Amino acid sequence: MSTQRFFLPDDCFQPDHVTLPAAVQNQLSRVLRLREGEEVIALDGRGMQYRLRLEKNPQELFEGKILSKEKNPAEPAARLTLYISLTQREKFELILQKGTEAGVCAFQPFISARSLIQCSDSFGKKRERWESILREAAEQCGRGRVPQLLPPLNLAKAVEAEATRHVLNLAAWEDERQVSLGSALAGFDGKGTIGLFVGPEGGFDASETGQMRAAGVRVFSLGRRILRMETAAVLAPALVLYQLGEMDPRN
Repeated sequence: MSTQRFFLPDDCFQPDHVTLPAAVQNQLSRVLRLREGEEVIALDGRGMQYRLRLEKNPQELFEGKILSKEKNPAEPAARLTLYISLTQREKFELILQKGTEAGVCAFQPFISARSLIQCSDSFGKKRERWESILREAAEQCGRGRVPQLLPPLNLAKAVEAEATRHVLNLAAWEDERQVSLGSALAGFDGKGTIGLFVGPEGGFDASETGQMRAAGVRVFSLGRRILRMETAAVLAPALVLYQLGEMDPRN
């Protein structure tokens, strides 16, 4: 069984030990049934990880004695923000989970002409649940940081405001017939941040991709087959990071 991992707040980390919040105490003792002397990994959310040996304090609660501290090896060097349309809850949550596993560093929801969800009013109510999904996915796959979940934007505003923030901006579009992902990445050395736009269930319309091209976004094709929105939203960032060498275990 792989070593259990937990993201913990800053105030848990002491010079030689780590205190464990009640929720983690419960998971260790009642769910995982770990015992004193076993090891877990604590993550500080800034890319560092601590190997701990579980010990009991005088109150019979677990604490973690720090055995080692190192930089988390699973965080991608290429910092990719995935721009995704608001959609049905089940699809959105799948994208958050699998995108985190693939290596996405931030999720920026947007509303476009063909988005299934045209109102972002419920975003705040669901944010806590969605951030929990991100944290659990990051723990499961060995990430050193929990990806950000940003407030929704109108697509036009997202393109206008964000296009200059990244070194490279990409958009997957099913109607693109000439440019492959490899061509879109030509000349990019993998340094700096990447913005990746994936459209809603009905895709981007031509005026939206026209706006993207005008802003310097490189529009590319994911192939000859039409992919479901949630498939494209997971496959596209995985392919980008693969092309940049992020899936090579030697890197």
